[in-house]
Amino acid sequence: MRVAIVVYDGVLNAEIEAFRSVLGLLRDVEVVTVGTHLGSFSGPGGIQPVDLLVDDAHDVDVAVVPGGIGCERAADDAGLREFLLRMERDARFVAASSTGTVVLASAGLLHGGAASTHWLAADLLRKYGSEADDRRLVVSGNVITCEGQISAVDAAFTLVERLEGPAAVERIRSTLIERGEPHLRDPSLLERAIERTLGRARDLLGALPDGGRPEQTPPPTEPPVTPLSVMVELVDNDELARRMKRSARRRPRH
Repeated sequence: MRVAIVVYDGVLNAEIEAFRSVLGLLRDVEVVTVGTHLGSFSGPGGIQPVDLLVDDAHDVDVAVVPGGIGCERAADDAGLREFLLRMERDARFVAASSTGTVVLASAGLLHGGAASTHWLAADLLRKYGSEADDRRLVVSGNVITCEGQISAVDAAFTLVERLEGPAAVERIRSTLIERGEPHLRDPSLLERAIERTLGRARDLLGALPDGGRPEQTPPPTEPPVTPLSVMVELVDNDELARRMKRSARRRPRH
C-alpha cells in the first residue's frame, strides 16, 4: 500500500506528521512525500524533502493534502491539480486537512459540495465554488476533509478503518498512546495540559472573557505530554476539542 502526502511551500509540518504517524502504522505501507519539483519545501515546523515528483507517483492508494499558509499558491499549481484529478480517479481515497481542502476545491474534487476546512479558509473555498461545512470531518465518496491538526488525526483514523477495519484503528491508537506514556494514564493530566494550552492561546489572542489578563503561572509540574498522543486522545474527547476550537476562534478585544 502506498500513501502519498503532498508537500508545497508553506505546508504545515504538524499536519503532515499527524497523517504520517497514523497511516505509517498500517501494515505493509509505504508513506512518501510528493511535490511538483525535487528537493524540498519549507513551512511552519520544518523542511519537507520530496520523495517523488507528482508525475512519477503511481500506484497510490491514499493521497493526502495537508494544510498550510501556501495553500493559495498550491491551488494555482496546474501540475498539482492534474495530480489530484488523477488521484480522484485512481486512488482509493483522497484526504485534505484545514486549508488543504482549498487545493482540492481548486482541482475540482469537491464538485461544488461542502467540505470541512480551517475556519479562516471559508472564503477561499467559496472562490472555487464550494462551501465550508461546520463539522470537524466530512466524508463524501472517496474524499475526506477535516478542519485542522487535531481532526487530521481523526481523518487518518477514518482512513485506517476504511482500509483495514476497526481492529487496526485500535491497534494503531494503542501504539500511539503508549508512546506518550505515562502522561496519558491519568486523564486529568491531559485535561490540565489542554487547559494550559488554552490559557496560553487566550493570552496571545488578547483579553480574557472578563477583560482581564492572566497572571503568570509557574512552570507545570506534570511531565510534558506527547503532542500526537494528545491529539489521539482528543479524537475521542469531543468536549475538549470543542473548547480548543472555541478558543482558537476568539478574537482579541480592542
